[in-house]
Amino acid sequence: MKRFVPFSAVLCVCLLVGLGWVVSHPQKAAAAHPVFNDDDKHGDHDRDKDKDNDRDCDQDSDKDRDHGDQDKDHKDDGHDAGRDHSRDDDHNNSGGNVKVGSYLTTITKYGGTVNVTERSVITLHRDFTMSAIDSGQGGPASLFSSQLGAWKRACKGGATGRTLDFTFPSNGINRLDYTFDGKQPKGTIKGEFILTNFPIDADPQGSGGTVIGQFEFTGQRIKVP
Repeated sequence: MKRFVPFSAVLCVCLLVGLGWVVSHPQKAAAAHPVFNDDDKHGDHDRDKDKDNDRDCDQDSDKDRDHGDQDKDHKDDGHDAGRDHSRDDDHNNSGGNVKVGSYLTTITKYGGTVNVTERSVITLHRDFTMSAIDSGQGGPASLFSSQLGAWKRACKGGATGRTLDFTFPSNGINRLDYTFDGKQPKGTIKGEFILTNFPIDADPQGSGGTVIGQFEFTGQRIKVP
């Protein structure tokens, strides 16, 4: 009678043989089963590091772009500052644009039909604000405050400006609209302004008002010796 070896016994023998082979040939076993390969683990780790590096690079790129924008802003600010400083310089020749600075002016009636009426100091600031004081603001003909306002560059090297002052005791507002001629000799200004009076509760930058007069002025820039 033939005896059959149980299947479970055969399976156990196969497992023992296989285990013994793995123990005696670990390198071959590792090569045959790449899932246990350390290189793959390192590869996965490297890929994770690459992803992290990519994220870091993206963040660095964003930072670089931010810094680039800031640097550009700083450069633009420097360029503007340089351009503004150039406005402070006198004309390099006999003619040029209206420059920032303070000017002692002589005011006459429009058309030159009357001799000198008043003197004033007009200051054109680098930030395009404008201020002025007038020899007649303390009376006796009238009382009014110093002027404050703004100015901007115009065509052909000229400029325009607008200032406001308050009148006393009439409690009104004066508006002065300036026009500065371009291409004047070095260190000088020339132009005209229209003086308009408004009630204290009116909008002095709107229409209406009462035109008091139109005046001409010429001026020399004030310099430090």
